[in-house]
Amino acid sequence: MDYKAIWVQILEYSKTKRFRQVFAVCATVFLGWFSGLMIAFYYDLPPLSELENYRPSLASKIFDQNGELIAQLFVEQRTLVPLSRIPEKLKKTILVIEDDGFYSHLGISPLSILRAFLVNLTHGRVEQGGSTITQQLAKNLFLTQDRTFSRKIREVMLSFKIEYRYTKDEILEMYLNQVNMGSGAYGVETAARTYFGKHVEELSLPECALLAGLPRAPNKYSPYNNLKKAELRRNRILDRLLKKKLITKLEADAAKHTPIAVHKIEQKNAPYFVEHVRQKLEETYGANVIYKGGLSVYTSLDMKLQDFAQKAVAATLAEAEKKIALENGIPVESIYEAEFRKNIPIQASFIAIDPKTGYIKALVGGRDFSESQFNRATQSKRQPGSSFKPFIYTTAIDNGFTAADIIVDAPMPLSDGNEGQVWKPENYEKKFFGPTTLRKALTMSRNVVTLKLLMKVGASSVASYSNKMGIKSQIHKNLSLAFGTSEVTLMELVSAYSTFPSFGVKVDPISILTVKDSMGKVLEDNQPHIQDVLRPEAAYILTSMMESVVNEGTATRIRADGITFSCAGKTGTTDNQSDVWFVGYTSDLVAGGWVGFDDRRSLGKWISSSNTPVPMWAAFMKEVYKEKPPEPFVKPASIVTVRIDPDSGLLWTNKCKKWLDEVFITGTEPTAKCNKHEGFGAEGN
Repeated sequence: MDYKAIWVQILEYSKTKRFRQVFAVCATVFLGWFSGLMIAFYYDLPPLSELENYRPSLASKIFDQNGELIAQLFVEQRTLVPLSRIPEKLKKTILVIEDDGFYSHLGISPLSILRAFLVNLTHGRVEQGGSTITQQLAKNLFLTQDRTFSRKIREVMLSFKIEYRYTKDEILEMYLNQVNMGSGAYGVETAARTYFGKHVEELSLPECALLAGLPRAPNKYSPYNNLKKAELRRNRILDRLLKKKLITKLEADAAKHTPIAVHKIEQKNAPYFVEHVRQKLEETYGANVIYKGGLSVYTSLDMKLQDFAQKAVAATLAEAEKKIALENGIPVESIYEAEFRKNIPIQASFIAIDPKTGYIKALVGGRDFSESQFNRATQSKRQPGSSFKPFIYTTAIDNGFTAADIIVDAPMPLSDGNEGQVWKPENYEKKFFGPTTLRKALTMSRNVVTLKLLMKVGASSVASYSNKMGIKSQIHKNLSLAFGTSEVTLMELVSAYSTFPSFGVKVDPISILTVKDSMGKVLEDNQPHIQDVLRPEAAYILTSMMESVVNEGTATRIRADGITFSCAGKTGTTDNQSDVWFVGYTSDLVAGGWVGFDDRRSLGKWISSSNTPVPMWAAFMKEVYKEKPPEPFVKPASIVTVRIDPDSGLLWTNKCKKWLDEVFITGTEPTAKCNKHEGFGAEGN
């Protein structure tokens, strides 16, 4: 085929009138089609009002009571900052890499598109992009990421529209707050916090260079994903800055030799508390607001105390695993293997509450949030065992009984309601101890005396007292209440115990203090909900009785662990050894812990409340009061102290072998003298 002859014929035909007519018609049709297409695209663009009212998705931030950021809830993790807060070196670096002619073009840069095409062709890969910052902003805000002709046309037209409406600085500010920087971070402020643990204005030159390299391929150049690629990308950007004479050779070399040290500012060491707060927020505001609305949530948590709690729980679980291994003949070294923990997944929970405000200061809901999100501190209902007994004694003391009253600890067969079946309650020690004061019975956790006391005051009254003190779960009004068989959560138990150090005042637990929207408007401001539920004198006497539990009863491990300051509490263990508890308190902090298996199997004979949750509580409190001990418990003015014989509960005489300074509500103290002993002496007890 003679191509030269064909080409000559075409050139000759182009000179004819017929060709010019055909060309004019085709050009007119094409221009009409193209104009119509542009008009259609134009009217399909977001209206100007939508541009003006656009609000990017903002992360909600959760802070502790000291203003320390502990978590963020987000779809796109973002914090808006004004352009004035963004350092010049970061702005210039991003402009050099993403859009060198930003301040001179009108939204698109044909020269940049051509240059990017040639560079990418030379390198054999996508090394540069041709889109301006305005185009990137238009695409990120309003368009899809699809690589189609129609999307590109819309992007160009929207870029012109944005350039017409906004100043260059406004466009740059929107871009720097919108751009995807990888690792869930959107915008330069969040990127600075995510990668370097600092605010954007605190960034150094090498840090700015690293961030500037992220928008092109956020996941590829993230230092969390590939530190080597991130470093190479950073150094190429530094070379570009040197070539543009924006930095000196000395600055470039120093920046290149600076190690990349990534560090997130957000702490992830209170996951169960954060999830507890998230659920409450979602109930009130809905998922869309909490994940996109940029709420600022100020909570009751104290991160310092939270850290103490987590360390105490971890140490307790490690020690419990050793006991389980030894009891079952398993080599101790195997407890560090994943298979052991899979087969023996012992769990624990812990809560600390300020009794005056109800503020939840620390919360641990399990051993590992990544393995199980079930919150054993707030969601798990378990039998409290003897840790429920203080509510029985509270009911008695608030209704005329005294700590010195005597109940005989002796066998008491009872019919269980089935024909021929007899229930024989017994103590943990499988022994009976005869006449016993209420103080002694609570101190040593005597089951039979507690059961007889329950029969005197009535299960309905005990249920009523426990409910008004903070137990919200259903309380079964039967004799098994003496053994703590009605299931409760740790949160309920610790909250109810808070009534004792607060002189009979119940304060509902609070986790969320204040919630603000993205503009700083207060949406929620929670104040302590206070209610008098118990006489101050009764609360103090129970505290005094539970001090005896710590000083000479089932929780003396606390003293053995070196704690000398004033504190009180009560242990609890269920019959089959499946749950062990301890709830204790000082004058300004109540804390409780639970240990057990989720499937309610027995913990074995080597684990008890006195050797597992008690030392966990002690380890926590020792750290809390390491620098300054708590104030002693304050005795109400209407409490009198009387010396009695601890065996008879009557006034002490010099013939009594032992004595005890007992506390009474004025008017309830004994008036009769003890006549039980013949010998002389005065041995304190």
